[in-house]
Amino acid sequence: MIVSPQNPRVKLARQLQQRRDFREAEGLFVAEGARLVDDLIQAGMRAAFVILSDIPTARDWRASRDISADCLIVSEQTMRGLSGEVTPPGILAVFHMPAAPDPAAARSAPTILVLDGLRDPGNLGACLRVAAGADCRPVLLSPGCVDLYNPKVVRGAMGAHARILAWQRPWSDIRSVCEGRAVWVADAAGLRDYDTVDWRQPNAIVIGGEAAGISPEARNMAAGALRIPLANHVESLNAAVACGVILFEAARQRRRACRA
Repeated sequence: MIVSPQNPRVKLARQLQQRRDFREAEGLFVAEGARLVDDLIQAGMRAAFVILSDIPTARDWRASRDISADCLIVSEQTMRGLSGEVTPPGILAVFHMPAAPDPAAARSAPTILVLDGLRDPGNLGACLRVAAGADCRPVLLSPGCVDLYNPKVVRGAMGAHARILAWQRPWSDIRSVCEGRAVWVADAAGLRDYDTVDWRQPNAIVIGGEAAGISPEARNMAAGALRIPLANHVESLNAAVACGVILFEAARQRRRACRA
């Protein structure tokens, strides 16, 4: 059992938790909790190593699974210093980031999701989870978005990182990938209702951050702005909710077209 916080792998995992530049340089990220770690492994993510607390639930988890990666047992105190959770779940895995997807794969998709300057990790993670659930695989993150592999984003996405194509790119690349399709921005002041768009055709939808809204770069490439009609004088929805409403409408239209 490892008790020293200076153990090389413990130090590596702690730096991955705390530093975006370190995650990018190492090509690794951290996930915590039995459910999330199981989900990522089952979806094909490759674990570099696993760190377990010296507690019965973590040992039982290890004994009941065929884990090919190295497993380290650490003291509860060491895990508390390492974990990003208030109450550490006792199971932490370091995963290899998947290779960046080929932009050509995004160009053939019916709907592309562009997240524009989302800075809240929970919101971004929820958007990724929505995209996975609505089968919107290409997700492009603009400059200014929180890191795709921020631990809070990974936690909020609940395994979506293994199920969608997602990467952070400059606006020039985003424009290139979206070329030839209608690009819409979600805006409470938009003139067109979101459900009047033919989402069976190649489209892209831009969801902006709640603080800054849609960036000038996104507006310059947009065909128009879409609104979600709201009752009771509600001004707007949070980014993840708006993302869900629009993407599931697109998915509904595609399903109906397949059944026709």
